[in-house]
Amino acid sequence: MKHLRTLLAITVAMTFLLGLSIATRPVELPPTETTHCKEAVLTASSGTVTSSSCDGALAGRVAGLVDDSVSGVANILDIGWSRRVDVVIPATDSELVSLVGPAFADMAGIAIRDGASQRVVLNRVRAASLTPLELRVLLRHEITHVATRDLTSDSAPLWLVEGFADWVAFHGLGLSLRQAAPLLTPDVSALPVDFGGPGRDLAYQQAYSIMVYLESRLGERGVVDFFLQHAAQSAVDAGAVDVAGWREFLRSSIG
Repeated sequence: MKHLRTLLAITVAMTFLLGLSIATRPVELPPTETTHCKEAVLTASSGTVTSSSCDGALAGRVAGLVDDSVSGVANILDIGWSRRVDVVIPATDSELVSLVGPAFADMAGIAIRDGASQRVVLNRVRAASLTPLELRVLLRHEITHVATRDLTSDSAPLWLVEGFADWVAFHGLGLSLRQAAPLLTPDVSALPVDFGGPGRDLAYQQAYSIMVYLESRLGERGVVDFFLQHAAQSAVDAGAVDVAGWREFLRSSIG
């Protein structure tokens, strides 16, 4: 699970900001094929997986998780969204860069918007090495971004956006807070902000733990309502979360 938490911190860092940066820049999806491999599209009830025929094993794994991942997000998020996802697995590094940009090409998965469409783009090399659990968590995290993007303000803080996506992704796995967030300590005095620096891994785990704390106080539906209310605001007051209460929750939960 430590590997999975590190994976998430590395692969989804700044996912939301990437979606903002290309939101108004439509891109034409390049063909997912090479000289020896042809484009292949797998169809599930809740979406599609477009890949190179040479990446059929990975595409098959993803396609097998699409319906469960979409329904898992939809069961938590009772909001108006398409309840489907289109996943793209670029065949080459250059194709990957053309979709997500060079700064994000080393990530395992990214939710992007191009024009009116939204997609989840997977890095074929990184995604292929994931366990079924890791791939499921990654897909659900990114699908949460897709589902909530139109309801989320551009200025929503990353602790809210990424913490909520993690909370949805880990929902129902039966993991304790310590198992899901091994770096956590009760020593917190402010909401996390270092999502791009050396404290990135801890920031993601703290953000996730805030949602778990809110669930203990508000219930599952309360967490969803909290996210929808605050993510839609032009600015989120730092006092939206009782930091002292969060700290006491961590002390009682992880010691």
